[in-house]
Amino acid sequence: MPACLDAYSLSKSLKAAATLRSQTHLKALHAPVIKLGFSRFTILMTGLADVALKCGLLADARTLFDDLPHRNVAAWTSMIVGHAHHRWFHDSLSFLRNMLATGTAPNGHSFSGALTACSGLGTLSYGRQIHVQVLKKSIFELIVQNGLLDMYCWCRCLPAAQRLFDSMRVKDNVSWNAMMSGYLYCERAEEALELLAVMVSCGARPDDFSYAICVDACATLASMLQGIQIHACIVKGGFDSNLVVGNALVDMYAKCGCISSSKLVFETMHARDPVLWTSMISAFGNHGELVSEGWHYFRLPLEEEGEAFVKPEHYGCMANLLCRAGYLEEALEFIERMPLKPSIAIWSAFLNSCQMCGKTKLSQLAACRLLELDPENDSNWVVLSTIHAAVSEWNKTWKIRECMKGENIKKEPGCSWVEVNDGVHVFLTADRLHPEVAEILHTLDVLRKDMVFMPV
Repeated sequence: MPACLDAYSLSKSLKAAATLRSQTHLKALHAPVIKLGFSRFTILMTGLADVALKCGLLADARTLFDDLPHRNVAAWTSMIVGHAHHRWFHDSLSFLRNMLATGTAPNGHSFSGALTACSGLGTLSYGRQIHVQVLKKSIFELIVQNGLLDMYCWCRCLPAAQRLFDSMRVKDNVSWNAMMSGYLYCERAEEALELLAVMVSCGARPDDFSYAICVDACATLASMLQGIQIHACIVKGGFDSNLVVGNALVDMYAKCGCISSSKLVFETMHARDPVLWTSMISAFGNHGELVSEGWHYFRLPLEEEGEAFVKPEHYGCMANLLCRAGYLEEALEFIERMPLKPSIAIWSAFLNSCQMCGKTKLSQLAACRLLELDPENDSNWVVLSTIHAAVSEWNKTWKIRECMKGENIKKEPGCSWVEVNDGVHVFLTADRLHPEVAEILHTLDVLRKDMVFMPV
């Protein structure tokens, strides 16, 4: 480390370290900041905190933030954005609240980070409060508008998202993609595809994310014709070798029942990441009889890249493929020999397949594994109890019920609701609290008597 370090050179070095996300550089720069007496400089301490956040060292960043002699907008914003980026959403919003409480005025980036947290949590009420603050302070930066748009979409408030989108004088690709993604997330895939056409007609150029979203929409609709048309646009736009788009295409063709096209897209990709391999195995999983092909695409990256390249999802897809094909013994052996700890999702898929095939012993084993992983989940206890009851193992069923009582685990009652003109009406199992329960039960009884079996 040069002896002529000053605050300016340290500031530049910290920016470079933040870009590199380098813990080594963070440690190397922290020492001279303290040793040379620069800890009183807010800009340098904020820079250190920002590097720590970029490196995922949130506790260290908090310590540095707490030691700041003065907390300016940049310091608060760094904490808000950093915590939101690492999915510590509640902490991100807490920093915004504290920032406002101190009288420090947030800027566009502060609100953008907080809106990311709202999107992650799905907290529409807090997102609306931020929207009010944005309007009061007349902050109309595009990054904030896009943040609001994304928040409304992820909170499933499409009318508000649509109004905001229509009112935006300036839209970039992030804006268009957020709205298309919102339509898809809210199960309105047709409108996502329509918006792509509007985007092109307005002179905007779709990017890889635009096409990936719309290919996903085609997969949702199982519309291969529209998928092929978008694929043609992808090739024309030069995005056919893009991994994000490639993953979406492999998935879309598989869900449309054209596994040969999935394989063709996969084989023509110049680079392949773990997600693409997983997408290909999932494609075979959608066609349960293609187990040998699935094994081939599972083993290939292990041979070419090694175990470090393969992610948990990779193993999960292969286990799911074996389950769908009915190879339950092989699936169990595969799951138990995995180098990674099997997840709740893997055991749940295995349990569902065992129950569908009537494999009681395997079902009991899977339910026990789920109970070990998530003992607080009442449904795991109930499933295991039901499995024992189905084969008249009443002693085991009784013991499970007693354990539930001892652990104070209560089964959530079944719940349904219906929307009529004057609002939403909620009903629980054996519920007789509704003011019109007598009329409802009478109507159900009439409907039941009118029901007849119609042979095919």
